[in-house]
Amino acid sequence: MRYRLNDLQLLLTPKTEKMLTFEGLPDVTFEFPGIVQTALAISCGLVRASLHGGEDHHEVVIRLYASANPQETGENHVGKLYVRVFGEHGSCRFQTYLERFAWYADGSFDIISPEGERVRINPPRD
Repeated sequence: MRYRLNDLQLLLTPKTEKMLTFEGLPDVTFEFPGIVQTALAISCGLVRASLHGGEDHHEVVIRLYASANPQETGENHVGKLYVRVFGEHGSCRFQTYLERFAWYADGSFDIISPEGERVRINPPRD
């Protein structure tokens, strides 16, 4: 299913307020195979890619939730959307990267790349 950030319940943490200066960011779209109702932006920072031969850009990291009230239900996020923002005010270009999450009863989860590769993350043992 195709989603647009502006159509979701979008919540921001104080660390992400910089993202409000990027004109056009709410219109960014992405594909997700399940239901998404809430997007929680958790970070927004400058990436100095020029040190590696790329372009400097800002990266916005957004957790995706299936319900409209994830805090109330204790819901785990179903994915993580990374939005790379190139350029400055009025002339921004956006690039997205999406990871999906599959949670298990024991607290472990799989991170699923866009290519379908899975990496299992296990909870810490006491």
